[in-house]
Amino acid sequence: MKLIIGEQHIEYKVKPLVEEVIERINENVTEGYYFSHFIADGTEVYDEHEEYLESNLDEIKVLEVVIKTEKEFMNDVLLSAEEYLQRVIPEVSTLANDFNRVPTSDTWDRFEMLLGGVEWLNDMLKVVSSSKERPSDWEMYQQMTSNMQAELSKLGKAVEKKKTNQISSIIKNGLLPIFEKLEREFGTTIDSEFVRRNLN
Repeated sequence: MKLIIGEQHIEYKVKPLVEEVIERINENVTEGYYFSHFIADGTEVYDEHEEYLESNLDEIKVLEVVIKTEKEFMNDVLLSAEEYLQRVIPEVSTLANDFNRVPTSDTWDRFEMLLGGVEWLNDMLKVVSSSKERPSDWEMYQQMTSNMQAELSKLGKAVEKKKTNQISSIIKNGLLPIFEKLEREFGTTIDSEFVRRNLN
């Protein structure tokens, strides 16, 4: 197997252990750099890296590790978050309306997906907050994160009490305006401080 990290090309005569590969990657992620993803024989892997390696390491011939500067990584995070919000905003509006009727199992499944998305968005905001490359208007992002947490807390109570009209109201009047504002702010930040490029 060949492991490529930047300019380094490491040939393994014997298949390495997953731990060895991860350790080698971690050694190369120095201050100011982030591990982004890896490309295993042409397949890009963005999450669950360790699990992927455990399942596929025996077959992988070339593993290319993509490491980015903090600025590049932050750019990607902001672009991903904006793209997610553009996709999810129309869905959130529909979901709120569905809770005003009798919610079906599909409604609840989409609600679970929304909660997963909100968790991901929250994680993205934490990454931005801990970065040296965070945007100049970061305080506004922190405020939006706090607002989102407050709405999620209300949402949790409404779900416990099975108050579907309240769930609908919190989604429509609490989360949706936050999503819309975040989407606009991500766009403004990307256009003024970062680079818009095609992620595909």
